[in-house]
Amino acid sequence: MRVPAVTAVAIGAAVWLAAGAARADGELAMRGVYYKEKATRVVQPMLDARFDVGDAGQVDAHLLVDAITSASVASGSSGIAFSERRYEAGGGYLDRRGRWGYGASGRLSREPDYTSLFGGLRGDVALADDNFLLGVALGAGHDSISNAGAAMMMGTPLSGTMTTLLASVSASQIVSPRLVVGLTYDVSRLDGFQENPYRSVITAEGLVMERHPQTRRRQAWAASARWFVGRTATTVIASHRVYVDDWGIVAHTPELRVVQEAGDAADVAIRYRYHHQSAADFYLPSYPSADPSDFPYLTDDVKLSAFTSHTIGFKVGVFGRAFGLDGALGDARGEVEFEYVDQNNRFGNAGIANAALILPIR
Repeated sequence: MRVPAVTAVAIGAAVWLAAGAARADGELAMRGVYYKEKATRVVQPMLDARFDVGDAGQVDAHLLVDAITSASVASGSSGIAFSERRYEAGGGYLDRRGRWGYGASGRLSREPDYTSLFGGLRGDVALADDNFLLGVALGAGHDSISNAGAAMMMGTPLSGTMTTLLASVSASQIVSPRLVVGLTYDVSRLDGFQENPYRSVITAEGLVMERHPQTRRRQAWAASARWFVGRTATTVIASHRVYVDDWGIVAHTPELRVVQEAGDAADVAIRYRYHHQSAADFYLPSYPSADPSDFPYLTDDVKLSAFTSHTIGFKVGVFGRAFGLDGALGDARGEVEFEYVDQNNRFGNAGIANAALILPIR
């Protein structure tokens, strides 16, 4: 599915005008992402703008379009194929004065059957001669969900709302001029309609629409380290994230990235990410009964199943000065990235390609 040219032009104009109106230094990033797995294809053009405001402020904005085409396997057992677009716009402001920093952000996402609004506040303080940074973030969201995309085919209109509350605490420490470590803890609560309104499950009585609990509590801990090897101009980034929720899912996600400078105008990076999770307590591929007294919750959502995935990625970045360009064009940066995801679930393996052009704003 192609995104209409008028849509791309409108997005570009909106972000460019916002950046120009600021009359400040910053950058404009134009990026395109292509994702393909066995039953789903996503084409995503996006634009990000970041620019300085005054002496201590920074504003960012983004616009994107998801053009999603999915075969029936991605729509659950109901066998409904669909094709749709999702539009998202968001922005934020960050201000830093002395040791203190504070900011706010928000985003709005809309598609024919899903509307999501999310906003957040954040603050941080630098301590120990600016070597230790402690941050706190709070967020809240409201989603409206329906099966408007196929209500006539399914016979019964379904709709609901969901609210999300999020809190996060982070800390980073400069251990040495070439080593930075960090810790993050996130906790969130989801309340409301959390089912996929298109997904049905197999039971002894036939196909039944899935049923999820009305609340979900999530927690995640993440540790990271960034180490610069001066002799070879290499940056090594390692992280490990642990996730648990009250639906019974426990996940571990270690990741390693290596970024190698290639002269003063280019770099290459490789990435490996491992993910393993257990299944939700109520997940089954099929159920012996649809009786709520026996099985109050029903789902065959792949994302709630036990699975393992391996992601391998390769990225190349080049500045314009590598081609003899000067000024703003010399500082412009192009990026190309490819990733392959090997996963042992019914989604199958996936490929991801993304290309970007990042332009400085004077």
